[in-house]
Amino acid sequence: MPSLKGPTVAGTLAWGGVLLGFLGSLFFAERPGRAEPQASSAGSAAGAASGKAALPPLPAGPAGSAAPGGAPAGSATPGSAPPPYMYQEPWTPPPDGAQRSPSGGPLPIAGQPAPYIYEPPPPAPPMHRAPWASLYVGARVGALFPFGYAYSTGRDYYYEYGEEWAGLATGGPAIEADLGVRFARSFGLYGFWEHAWMGKGSDPSWRAPSGSNFGEQLSATTDFAGLGFRWSSRPSTVGFLIDLGLGYRWFNEKWASGAKFDLEGFGEFRFGLGADVRLNRLVSLTPLMSVSTGSFSSREVTLPGEGKHDIANTFSGSHGTVTLSLGGNFDLLATDD
Repeated sequence: MPSLKGPTVAGTLAWGGVLLGFLGSLFFAERPGRAEPQASSAGSAAGAASGKAALPPLPAGPAGSAAPGGAPAGSATPGSAPPPYMYQEPWTPPPDGAQRSPSGGPLPIAGQPAPYIYEPPPPAPPMHRAPWASLYVGARVGALFPFGYAYSTGRDYYYEYGEEWAGLATGGPAIEADLGVRFARSFGLYGFWEHAWMGKGSDPSWRAPSGSNFGEQLSATTDFAGLGFRWSSRPSTVGFLIDLGLGYRWFNEKWASGAKFDLEGFGEFRFGLGADVRLNRLVSLTPLMSVSTGSFSSREVTLPGEGKHDIANTFSGSHGTVTLSLGGNFDLLATDD
């Protein structure tokens, strides 16, 4: 059996004593927050006799405070009321029955509201609504300017040769009368008759003795009659106007010698652009620029002592007119709509 060595036994005993001292200090040490009870007068005397000083008495609490370990003075049974920090005064209505402002004072007395005054909106600007349907009557006045050939004497693939219309007669004043119907407010279908007084021709050879020797020009007129169609974009206010026409044109000219030209032909087409300005429910103004083009299929000349006959060696030439005019249109027998 091996023998116990001295250092081993001594070290074990030393460590055991240290452990026992540590455990004892933990067990017998004074616990925090726990005060020793104060001794009574007898105990104080006994403590004084034992040589141990007595603890001082606890300070007195504020007046009305609860005794240690007891319920608060004047309070109900615990649990029957909220804690002091949740206490709320019961609401008591004002004695006079009037409402109060949040600050406690009476609410200001509100007066009666002002009487409601209705102010109507300003009247809308007057609108002269065009009738849906009516009897359409119109008149125009303006100026007509001819161009192109009254008749041609020859032509090739690209060019036409002949007597210019402006050489026979130049532009002049023109009038027109229209009669038709308006329908669907924006559309019109009508018949027209245009008459123009033309000026002296620009080609003097017709009047000179060395030329045709017809003498001075006495008169030159042209008439254009046919059917027209009209459309207005805004017939009740101010609108864009398109005017179309197809008809028959005459041209008549006389000279001092008694010579006369009579040219005429069907199929002249007219195209016009302008404005439609409504003045009132039944009247409107229409400024218009029109361009027409056609040809004279019948060409006759009357010479003194020879009578009337066709102009020899001529063909139908392409001619045209430009007309600037201002018209007044009247809606009669208009529908009430």
